[in-house]
Amino acid sequence: MRTWLASTYARLLLAIVLLGVVGSCSNPATEMPTSSTGENTPLPDADVVIHIDPEQATHPISPFIYGLSVASTDDLNDMRPGLNSWGGNPNTRYNWRHGNAWNTGSDWLYMNYGDEQGDVAATSDAFVVKSINAGAAVRIALPTLGWVAKDSDNATCSFPDADGECGDAAGATCENPGAIADPNDTSVPSDVQDIVAWVEHMLVAQEFDVRFLAMDNEPELWGITHYDVHPTCTTYDEILTKYLDYATAVRAVAPEVELLGPVTCCWYFYWNSAAGWADKAKHGNQAFLPWFLDQVRAHDEHHGVQTIDVLDIRFYPEDVYNEEIDPETAALRLRSTRSLWDRTYVEETWIKEPIYLIPRMKELIAEHYPGLKLAISEWNWGADQTMNGALALADVLGIMGREDVYLAAYWTQPDIGSPGAFAFKMFTNYDGQGQRFGDMSLLTESSMPDQVTAYGSRDSATGQLKLMLINKDPERDLQTALALPNGALTGTGTRYRYSEAAPNAITSEPLTLAADATLTLPAYSITLVVMDTPHAMGDQTDVAPDET
Repeated sequence: MRTWLASTYARLLLAIVLLGVVGSCSNPATEMPTSSTGENTPLPDADVVIHIDPEQATHPISPFIYGLSVASTDDLNDMRPGLNSWGGNPNTRYNWRHGNAWNTGSDWLYMNYGDEQGDVAATSDAFVVKSINAGAAVRIALPTLGWVAKDSDNATCSFPDADGECGDAAGATCENPGAIADPNDTSVPSDVQDIVAWVEHMLVAQEFDVRFLAMDNEPELWGITHYDVHPTCTTYDEILTKYLDYATAVRAVAPEVELLGPVTCCWYFYWNSAAGWADKAKHGNQAFLPWFLDQVRAHDEHHGVQTIDVLDIRFYPEDVYNEEIDPETAALRLRSTRSLWDRTYVEETWIKEPIYLIPRMKELIAEHYPGLKLAISEWNWGADQTMNGALALADVLGIMGREDVYLAAYWTQPDIGSPGAFAFKMFTNYDGQGQRFGDMSLLTESSMPDQVTAYGSRDSATGQLKLMLINKDPERDLQTALALPNGALTGTGTRYRYSEAAPNAITSEPLTLAADATLTLPAYSITLVVMDTPHAMGDQTDVAPDET
């Protein structure tokens, strides 16, 4: 629920961030090593050379990076995500006891509403069951604000106009306050004991396998998104106190569950609170996320209990999180994924500095609370109904795997049959039977990373080498050579592809690679090479190609 992006905070809340990809160097002019076979046979002439080392498995790829948000049963069966996340702005006001009641906040006139299935008792339970049945891990955002919707009636709203229609308090926020609502008009109080009871309902009464519990949803924005029940701007201290109160109580009844926080979006709020510079000054001018982790770590060490397992942030790249595909925006969308990992890439929006989001956050963790994992629990690069958006989506998934992110969830889900959905399936269900990209990341490099990004993996169950190749050039087919450390990649396998030539399906065909062969990557396409033979797997690299 990102309609608040249209507010005056939009320029502060978004920044482009993309996870690094082992296979895409930041400098396209970098000279790549010339590989050769055991007999010094040169590689074939090609526009692009992709180097992959099957002996250098850098780390496991977490299945939880292939996440969707509030995915339906059809979404789960089609895209086969590794995670289904129950989150978004309305879930801050979800009433689990009612089971079918939310409030939209400023996203939609502060109205209460209910799920279309109309099952008062089972909405959240049904979410967990369908996710687990589809093989997806579950992430649940627990309300910690203190107010939840009292009913599911659309006529219940915080700022009714004189004619009885729902209003939005003329766009009031905690920084630009206007009318003040009575929280009791739409909501009922909720406290720590109430939320602990929900956790016990899920884990004990229902015996659900819920792996991840997050403390609410973007608490830094409560004074904007949920102005009707929280008209003041949240401060450093309020976010910390709420987190520790709820996480400590949840940990006591759910010792095995992984706890996530502070669920912060986006670039500006990683470093500041909505209460502004005065609030930051009260805390020694320390940036918010480092301060938060320092405080939680000190609390946990003092009490001998760990109340956070995963640093949870969100990221929406500004200027491309939209549906625009004009040439300038389309090119920026594909460039901007570098913000996730590239220390040399200067963010091209108001930020005007390198973000290198994933390595930056890992460094922050190492300094302020070592041992935590990293989640990007909402992200979206825009235009997923187009091939341009699909390429960006695939690139982000490849970066997440290469840069060793632990958990990530697309907001919300690409429409089934859309380019974005097919791009997602190239990693999670490329054959329609549940086959996935490999679970071990391999060292992989492209000689032209601005044109072709490459992500390598090995499937630990089958030994197959799997190589994802994304041609970002909108006009040129590119002849591509695939190279092992000692020469050309040879052998047999299958080529899977999503491209504009067949926009309604992932196509496949048998593949045989000889030492003198190149692979054609069509303009604007995603290609997955799955190699089956021992030579391609790198365990017989001294065998000549004609012996494989």
